[in-house]
Amino acid sequence: MYSFSVTQACQRMGFSRQAYYRVAAENSGVSDHVIRLASSELSKARRRCPSKGCRSMYDDFGHHLPIGRDKSIELFMDMGYRVRYPKRYGRATQSGTREFPNLLLEKNVNGLNQVWQADMAHYLYGNTKLYTIYITDVYSQEVVGYGAYSTNLAINYAEVMSQAIRRAKSTGQNLKGLIHHSDGGKQYESVLYKSLCSRHEIKQSMCMYSYENPYAEKTNDLINNGYLNIWRPKSLKELKVCQVKAVKDHNGRRRKRALQKLSPVQFRNQILNDQQNTPTYTLELKPRTPEQPRKRTKSNS
Repeated sequence: MYSFSVTQACQRMGFSRQAYYRVAAENSGVSDHVIRLASSELSKARRRCPSKGCRSMYDDFGHHLPIGRDKSIELFMDMGYRVRYPKRYGRATQSGTREFPNLLLEKNVNGLNQVWQADMAHYLYGNTKLYTIYITDVYSQEVVGYGAYSTNLAINYAEVMSQAIRRAKSTGQNLKGLIHHSDGGKQYESVLYKSLCSRHEIKQSMCMYSYENPYAEKTNDLINNGYLNIWRPKSLKELKVCQVKAVKDHNGRRRKRALQKLSPVQFRNQILNDQQNTPTYTLELKPRTPEQPRKRTKSNS
């Protein structure tokens, strides 16, 4: 997928920037000065996050525009900034037995480092299959650990978990009693991974179905489909670089409605800097037991 600035697109299509802005202004009833300002900010936002929606971009810089929210969003879409999502690939959650029970049934979370959810997602480029691993704090929605690999080995998962633990402890966060929730991947059941969690007094929890691991699945979607599958890195080295850039933008700039429109990092810092450590909200985790389909009964009529 190629990305062009307004200037580059105009040059390729054989007309001037002034003509572009004049047509856009006439169609929207907005001055070409506003169009230019919006175009500059929109292109910068999309370079950072190629799947960022018009509403989110308005929240970032809409206060600089002399028009309202709805008109601005309509203008952004008229300018071609409607989000187009790439193909979504299948999830990796598998059926079977689990070594650990699901500890999140009817669980309420009201602080950092109470529940981390982890998952792996494939990254496909041509015939190449690579593996991306993420760990997410469900309360702050921050990606606290991540990595990209050419193999799907337990040592890679342990490396990502160790990274997340080091980052948390470097800022003085306490992980005792933390619940680590995942699918039934055998990597999470390995001696290496279990000993790592046990050493730091972290309790492991597992789900049977992907909808019982929603924050990890959402991270896969936001990072892989929202950034990586649009940028399309061609090698493991490029994938690692793009993943770092994507996670940094998500954690530092992506405003979350549940977090009072703060980014995950802003929300986490607000809590850590609050001497009273007052919970901002309570997150209710309620995975339900799936209902079995009802048997059809034959009608006598």
